[in-house]
Order: sequence, then structure tokens, then C-alpha cells
Amino acid sequence: MSSPYIADVTAETFMTEVIERSMHTPVMVDFWAEWCGPCKNLMPILAKLADDYQGGFFLAKVDTDAEQALAQQAAIRSLPTVMLFVGGQPVDQFMGALPEGEIKALLAKHGIEPGATGAPDAAGQNPLEVARAYFELGKLDAAAEILRAAQAEDPTNADVLLLMAEVALAAADLETVSTVMKILPEDAQSRPEALRIKGIMTFAQANDANLDLNELAQAVADGQASSLQRYQLGVKHAVRFDYDQAADAFLGLMMRDRDYGEDGAKTALIALCDLLGEDPKATKIRRRMFSLLH
Repeated sequence: MSSPYIADVTAETFMTEVIERSMHTPVMVDFWAEWCGPCKNLMPILAKLADDYQGGFFLAKVDTDAEQALAQQAAIRSLPTVMLFVGGQPVDQFMGALPEGEIKALLAKHGIEPGATGAPDAAGQNPLEVARAYFELGKLDAAAEILRAAQAEDPTNADVLLLMAEVALAAADLETVSTVMKILPEDAQSRPEALRIKGIMTFAQANDANLDLNELAQAVADGQASSLQRYQLGVKHAVRFDYDQAADAFLGLMMRDRDYGEDGAKTALIALCDLLGEDPKATKIRRRMFSLLH
């Protein structure tokens, strides 16, 4: 029986299922392989805890044989390796098949306790607040249902629409995100959360799943890469949350081919800065872009 608190994750879904989701719900990422005996011993323990904690954390499973580039990006050296993401960043990890008690202790160290995430009391509360509470608990379907009802009553409410987009993004529902952002009122299009969502969507929609990151990187290293390959290398790094490498790829393309994609490198760098918001990395990228432009 499938669980709403567990999902298989690939390089293409890592950004939404792990990084974005961990902004509101802790995500435990289990890097495993079919041939790994300890992995198979650990899996049922992690699955049981995910269900026991009822949304206190989300379990993302990465098959390292199928996702070798992602495992390399995460610097996985032995299996199983389990990483805990909070606020978009890895905050803890362990290797090997730990017993249930030790995993609970690790979760507790980060304030994650069983039975602490029941459904919010909706009586007398603003629907937006209830939906946000469900969102923060990782109950995406419940949050989306409330937001759809709220949007039906007030179709242009920017707060409702932006939260709808956030929920859809966490659920990897890019079609809904795109639809919502198109109807977002003009005066809300420049809000930081709107810019971040649009930045994420830029790369999620541009990512060509048929191209391999390692092959693109090798083509660039060999000096044989086309402008398309350089652009896709930047996109691949961006969807894997490696923003420094993404910036390097786009800046390299900007130096070589400003005409590609109607100044696509500059557009991508701006989207990257929008995504990063007030992160100091955005300032660094803007300075490097300015020096190239002038």
C-alpha cells in the first residue's frame, strides 16, 4: 500500500520533492541500491517511521544505481546513507542500518517528534491559515483542496494564489503552478515569493530529461559543447540546487554566445537571482554578470 509520506525521487524531482518540500516539512533522503543488504534491512524501519510520524517528516528514496549522477552530487560514499534536509539544506546524516530507536533520537535532535502533527483545527479560522498549517505539515492534498475553495470565492487573492503555487510546486505539479502564476495579479508578480517560484519554474520547465549532466559537463570540459549543451548544463545544476555551478555554466555561455535563446544566458542568470532572493550568492552572481556586461 502506498504512503502519502514516502516517494521515489529522481534527479528531475529532487528539487521539488526534497529541497522545496524541506522548506516546510523535514525530508529524510534514503540513498539505497537493490544489491545492498543493509539497505533492505533499513527500508522497512524508515517506512514505518514515516507512517508513524504522520507527516512529521517526508521520506524520499533515491535508487543510486538509477540515479548515479545525483548520488555523486550528494557525495554518497557508502550505502545506505540517509540525509535529513531542513529549510532546503542537509542538516544531519547517518550511514548504515541504524535501529529504530537511534533514528528516532536523530529526529528528536531536530525537534521532529511522533504524534506532533495532527490536523489543524479549522473552526473559526481563516481558510488561508488552515491551508498553510496543512502545507507546513506536508498534507498537500488537504491544503490544495482548501485553497481551491478559497480561490473560487476570491479568484484574484494574491496570498491564496501564491500559496496554491507553493503547494503545487511541493507536489511537483508544474502544470498547476504555471496556471496559477498566469492569473496572479500584476501587482503581486514582483513579490519575492512570486519571483522565487518563477525562477524555479524557469529551470524545471527548461530541463531536458533526455540529456545527462555528466555528458554535458564532459563536453564543456573538452571544449566541444554547443550553446544548447552549455545552457542545459546550467539548467541541470540549477534543478539540483547547485547554484554556483549553474551560474558558472550560464556565465560561460554568456561570454561565448549572447545570441543563444535571445540572450538566454542573461535571462537564466536573472531567474537564478530571483530564485535565490536575499541569499548572498545572488549578489555575487549579479556582480559577475555586471562585469561581463560592462
